Amino acid sequence: VIKGAGDGEVIFDGAGCQTFFNVMAANYNYFEGLTIRNANVAFLVGIKNIAGASGFTLKHSHIYDVGRVVQADWSGSKNFYIADNIMIGRHDPNHMMGWAGALWSKFPGFPELLLSEYAVKVYGQGHVVAHNYVANWHDGIDIATYGTPDGAPNDIADRVPMDIDFYNNDIFNMGDNCFETDGGARNIRVFRNRCFNSASGALSVQPVFGGPVYFYQNLIYNARSE
Repeated sequence: VIKGAGDGEVIFDGAGCQTFFNVMAANYNYFEGLTIRNANVAFLVGIKNIAGASGFTLKHSHIYDVGRVVQADWSGSKNFYIADNIMIGRHDPNHMMGWAGALWSKFPGFPELLLSEYAVKVYGQGHVVAHNYVANWHDGIDIATYGTPDGAPNDIADRVPMDIDFYNNDIFNMGDNCFETDGGARNIRVFRNRCFNSASGALSVQPVFGGPVYFYQNLIYNARSE
């Protein structure tokens, strides 16, 4: 456990490092009440076909000036809990745009640089991402675009991306999508979230390997598509 004592702000400054906390191959790491800044990846929790972790928890923390908050694209990961955090990306909210950067090049300040790719990207089973405020990223909260599940078409049961919930998150100013379930498999729910200002589309669900995936009770405003 790394947890703020409650007697003042606890600041971890990465001084521009690539990866701040690498918790791959180390289960049940718990982070709470921290301020983390100035790194490309704040928490590296998994890399495809290499290693990952289960039981990762991040709560009540403020993460800003990073390229990614949580990178976790290992198929064996399970039971993350990421909740009640503030995650602010490096994008200028006055210059948000989708993938078609060349179309914007005639305008001052465009095309924008991809300085903050996504806030959270997970893969595996049993994850919950809830009650977070996420602003000024290319993508907000995603399932990793991993490809076909391991062993497909004879899927390995504990390596199928499933049973994942994204709910009660407040997403603001995304260059691409607020939520992506792209690459997920089944029993995935995106509900009771708010998405304001998405330059490309609020919700993405392509491809999904089997389903079902549920989108319900989400509030979306100022997005090119739902």
